[in-house]
Amino acid sequence: MVFLAELRRRRREVDGWPAVVIERPSRRVTHILPWSAFPTSFKHDVDLFLERLSGKDLSEDGPPRPARPSTLQKRAYQLRLAASALIHRGHKADTVHSIADLLSLERYQEILRFFLDRHGGKTSQQVAEMAAFLKDVARHWIKIDSSILEKMKKISSRLSLPRRGMTPKNRERLRPLDDPENVALFLALPQRLRREVDTSKRNSRSKAILSQMAAAIALLQAAPIRRKNLTAIDLKKNLISRGTKLYLVVPEEEVKNREPIDFELPAETRDILAWYVREHRPLLISAPTDALFPGRRGNAKSSQTLAHQISMTVFKYTQLKFNVHLFRHAGGKLFLDARPGQYEVMRRVLGHRSITTTTNLYAGAETRSAGSHFASVIAERRRLIEQQPPAKKPPDAGVREAARRGGGVA
Repeated sequence: MVFLAELRRRRREVDGWPAVVIERPSRRVTHILPWSAFPTSFKHDVDLFLERLSGKDLSEDGPPRPARPSTLQKRAYQLRLAASALIHRGHKADTVHSIADLLSLERYQEILRFFLDRHGGKTSQQVAEMAAFLKDVARHWIKIDSSILEKMKKISSRLSLPRRGMTPKNRERLRPLDDPENVALFLALPQRLRREVDTSKRNSRSKAILSQMAAAIALLQAAPIRRKNLTAIDLKKNLISRGTKLYLVVPEEEVKNREPIDFELPAETRDILAWYVREHRPLLISAPTDALFPGRRGNAKSSQTLAHQISMTVFKYTQLKFNVHLFRHAGGKLFLDARPGQYEVMRRVLGHRSITTTTNLYAGAETRSAGSHFASVIAERRRLIEQQPPAKKPPDAGVREAARRGGGVA
């Protein structure tokens, strides 16, 4: 796309047309300041904190397990964002020499007030996460006085958000799956893509990419794993063959919540994967690699690229707005629509540690199917009752009394 845009620009210049560049102002407001805005000692202290989180620091009060690189990156961002919030509240950057300079009770409150003001005075996911994170840093890294820590705990508790399960946006995106026709389109998509690859006159690389989408979507439907784990699937390490069976196996240290993944893939998924790997994957390899979804220079394809291609493919063929994470919710909805209340199955499939997490996510999503299931049970009981022969009517009160006395009825 960049090449084509440049080519068009040069052609306009050759044809005598002026190259007009229209600058589009960014609407995004950035509140975070660069590390260079603060004393170097602050960045050094943050680096020491991250080293402790990474598990390199073997002190007795270190974390119970090393943080992932993505978590370390997020923590560094949060500390820089907190420091930036103080500056926007009127403090000078040269007063922030260490993490401790952020976490007096007064500055803790000021940082949170900055984010509350941005959200109209109400708490939000960002506010709640920042409050809890800084409180934990004050406790474990700064080892702040217990009386101040108690006050921070109360503030953090007031700003916390109750777990409400699935977001309204995700619920809305799942709503089309209440329609059986959309469900059929969605579930039939991998086979539809395979037929198109086998019959179309596209060029070889285009067909290879479409076959890759068929394989990725088939995998996500059968094993709704997270985007990072999908992208990182290794043919030798993660796809284990035992006779005619194929298993997707990911060890706990590579999974977000450290719950191992172990799925036996159904026959139709196994067949699409074999077709893709055998006939089309070789065309996507630029260097030796065992990545199921190869990218450049022998690496796996980037998770952003693969996720974007999957979303675009699903939308093109079904008109459903889907991201990779929504496959997890879709799997939960489709299963619970057919088996209302069987949360334990979905807990294991999705790798949730607590059944509460699963029920919070899907209790609302399955309300409609649960209601239908309830109504069908009641209707079935009604039909059974109607089919039974009528019971004999009990004798009236006069008959019962005469029978009791041994006489007739007057």
